[in-house]
Parts: sequence; C-alpha cells; structure tokens
Amino acid sequence: MCGIFCRINQSTVSCTEINSTLKTVLNNRGPDAQGTLLLDNVLLSGSVLWQQGESIQKQPVIEGDCVLLFNGDLYNVEKPASMSDTLWLAKRLSDCHCDEEILSVLKVLEGPYCLIMYKKTTKMLYFARDALGRNSLILEHNQQGLQLLSTSFYSEIDGLSTLELPPLGLYKLKIDNLSSCELYPWQTLNLYTNQQLDTLDLAMGWKTIIKSTISPDWLFRKQLDFDYNFYKFDYINNHEELFENLLSSPEIQSALATFDKLLQGSVSSRVITPPFCRECLKIDQTTDKCTQAKVCVLFSGGIDCSVLAILADRYVPAGEPIELINVAFERITAQNTAATQEYWNVPDRTTAFQSYTELKRICPKRCWNLIEVNVTREELHLQLSQHIHHLIYPLQTVLDESLGCAFWFATHAANSSARVAIIGSGADELFGGYRRHRNAFRHCPGDDQERELVVQNELEKDWQRIPARNLARDDRVIADNGKTARAPFIEENVVQFVRSLEPKQKCCYSFPEGVGDKLLLRLYGYQLGLRDAVLFKKRAIQFGSRIADKKQNAAQNSVYLKFNLANSFENK
Repeated sequence: MCGIFCRINQSTVSCTEINSTLKTVLNNRGPDAQGTLLLDNVLLSGSVLWQQGESIQKQPVIEGDCVLLFNGDLYNVEKPASMSDTLWLAKRLSDCHCDEEILSVLKVLEGPYCLIMYKKTTKMLYFARDALGRNSLILEHNQQGLQLLSTSFYSEIDGLSTLELPPLGLYKLKIDNLSSCELYPWQTLNLYTNQQLDTLDLAMGWKTIIKSTISPDWLFRKQLDFDYNFYKFDYINNHEELFENLLSSPEIQSALATFDKLLQGSVSSRVITPPFCRECLKIDQTTDKCTQAKVCVLFSGGIDCSVLAILADRYVPAGEPIELINVAFERITAQNTAATQEYWNVPDRTTAFQSYTELKRICPKRCWNLIEVNVTREELHLQLSQHIHHLIYPLQTVLDESLGCAFWFATHAANSSARVAIIGSGADELFGGYRRHRNAFRHCPGDDQERELVVQNELEKDWQRIPARNLARDDRVIADNGKTARAPFIEENVVQFVRSLEPKQKCCYSFPEGVGDKLLLRLYGYQLGLRDAVLFKKRAIQFGSRIADKKQNAAQNSVYLKFNLANSFENK
C-alpha cells in the first residue's frame, strides 16, 4: 500500500511543499520509502509500503515520457518476481502513444489499485481507481489548483471542495485547463453513476466529457448452467441434516466447486508478502530469516472471516503464525473501565473465541495468534478527535465514524507484526447478507419471480454503493497503520461468478436468519469444516464490537466529524 499525492498549482505563487501533517498521514501509508518530483506546475509525491519485488521501489517512477504514481496490487501480470507492479506498469504505459493503447493496458488489469500518470510532452494528467473502487483516491479543488491524494486531511481552506473520486473510469485532464475533464468509463453510465458524475462536476467546477467505454470482460455477467433453486428445498430444523441435504445436490456441489477454485486463487495471491514483517523493517534486520506473522485476518468470528482464515492457512508458509485480530470497545454507559476478561466479552469477542476453537480443530498445525484489542472510551475519543477524523473525511456519518474507528483500532494493535490485513468486505453485498435484502423479499407482494427481481435490484444497489459506503474509507483507516487491506471476496473473477448467479442460488429468505442469508457461502464454510460459524447471524461490526449504540441513528452526522459542509460534496 502506498500514499500517493499530486498537486496541479494554478496560482501565481508556486507551492512545492506538502503540509507537514498531511505528509505524516501519507507517510503512515508508505513508511518504507518516500520521493517527490516537481515537473512544470505539477508536484508528485509517493510514500511506499514494500509489498512486492526483491527491493523497495521508490515513487514517482519515471519511464520515458511517463511519470507514474501507483497504489495497489496487480495479480494477473507476467513479470519477473524481482520487479514491482509499479515499475512493470510504468514500462507498459510508457510504450503507449495514444489513449486507446493506454485503455488496452488498463482493460486487462486485475487487482485493487489507483494511479496517477503524467505525460510530460502533452502535459496531460491521467488518474483512476480500479473498477471495483477498492483503493481510496481523494480529489480536492479550489482557486489555487487541484490535488489528488490517497488519504484525507481536513483543513479549513477557503473554497476547498473535497470528495472521494468516483471509480467510474480513467480521467484525463489538461493541466493548464481545469475547466473540462475527459472520462473513459469502465462501463456505460447509469442513473447512479451519472449522479456521481454530476456531483463531481459541481465540486470541481468543470464539465466532464464522456468518451468510449473501457469494458473489461469480467465486469459483465456470464451465462451459467447451474440449475438449482434453494427455495425448492424444505427447511429442516436440524441444521447439519439441512446442510447435508443441500450438499447432496450435484448442481449445488458444482457451483461450490467453481467458487472454491476462484476464492482459493484470490486468497493465495493476497497472502503473498515480502519475507519480512513490519518489525524487521523497522529495525532493518533484513539479513536473518523472519518467522513472525506477515498476515492478519480482521476477525469477528463470523462466516466471512472464518472462511478466509481457513483458506489463508493453506497458502501462508507453514512456520508462520496467522494473526486473528478482534476489537472490543468499552460500554458507552460504563462508569469506569474494568480490567476483567468478562468485561470485554462483547458479541464479536464471544463469536471470535468460538470460531478460533474451530480453526484450531480444522487447521491444527497452524499457530493461530488471537489478538484481543480492548479500547476504552477515553482512548477512542482521543484518537478520533485528534487523528482518525482526518482519515474518515470527507465522510461524516455516525456509521462512518463507527466502522472507521473499529478498523483503525484493529489494525493499530501494538502486538501485531503483520503487513497484510485480510478483510471480508463484499461478502454481504455478493451473497445477500443484509437484513434489507430479506426485508425486500418479505415485503414484496408479488409472485416468486417478482420477489427474485426486488432482491436482485437490492443486491445491485448495494454493489454499486460499496466503494463509496465502505471501501475507500476502510482503505484509508487500515493503511494508516502501515498495513495493506486485501479483500479476497472482491476479486474480479470471484465477483463475476457470484454476480452471475441468481439470488435464489445464493440466498434463501424462506429459511431463518443465520441460515438463509448468504446460504451458498454458509454451505461452503460447512464443506471446509465449520459448524458454529456457519450459523452465526449477520451482526454489524459497530454493534458486535460495541463501539456504537443501537439507539443512535447511523445516518446522522457524527459530532466528531462536523466538518465545514461547504467544503465537502459527499452529502450532496
């Protein structure tokens, strides 16, 4: 994970310095190497967290006419193991002599990323987030110019408009004319993405011109031949008998076999790290073999993270521990902090212990390091008011505060040596895990086909919103602790396969909560050997960790995130 920054200066006074606090936040994302370059009126800066190649690749990278800042991982490129993704991509882009050739490179890339590329001869700036919007890129604009940056830092600058860049495609901007911007969309824009574009135009004071679509193949649903329908099966109160009955279907088995192959491929590539943990790099002990944990799983004990932990065990080197990080917060109503173990037994801690026991049974040779992070209200309020609120900006709701803090404190664990954090993001959106999916099914007065359609529409709505609702914010708060967030469920081929299934082949809302939601994923977990975790009900992290009170309105603006609304377009 890297912190990338670009400023186009339009004022008469050139600004070649980055705000010191902002520089610290960017360096938190990339503590291993920093570099800065000034070309024309464009300032480019990169802070690198070493995750690829034999040695650290400093940024910006200059290859011919191309200057590249890159934050991400590419999983489908053929290159020497000694070469970083950044250098490989810079070489490929430097060979491109027109926009169509650039698009042909981006069209086939797989992996989470955002990039900023400057072409010196044409003075054109290109920038993008991947089509799934997994990595953060913030856009800021005022009369002095424009800034692009991986993370956010709130400052009361007059006339500054700030928003998360919508991951709609490749943007192209002439640096001496910020009145218009060209966009090569990943796919044809719809009502939701057109609204995002209108917000962008308003915030930046330019007009976006739509060009040809990039259309990566994996973005489109496949025609699948699996002929099964979960609603055709009778519910059996004996869950083991129910699951065995469902798994006796050859069609369900076939779908699970395809999913297994894809998810294993996603996990295997995402647990690859350099041979040294974060602590080794801090003290520069890179000559001895490191046996500390390089990978952690953010672990509530639910089905999503438990499945990922089992698969990680298959690909992380046998002698290395895998960290399972679980976070708990002091009760909102507590008068004073208790030191007893029982005091911190929040719902997610209880399920984490249960699933931890299951993991030790299923993968007995692995050293599982369960890390319990306990956060007092005093520490929460201190970090939120002084630091975390900058990372959440420009988002402002109670929900953003709760989720952002939970992920920040989990990855801030002092006794964690991991460089990579595996997260279960995307599972609920893909497999129908939210209560609103069930409610859409239950409240539809129509027939089976109409119910199926309303669930599909609800799933599609959630899938479109996940970059803005979750992914960019989570990237900012996790990377601030020098860890790379990797979400195996949000992988191009996994996404294409699961989204190509019909809702009735992923979930069954005639079955109870904790069984019918995410049913296909629960069956997969059962196949892997899980018994308790496959029956845990969906529980939002803000309630499972006890950071939030259920009486709070999650959509309301947080007291700690009361930024100047004139500076933010996120709520418009």
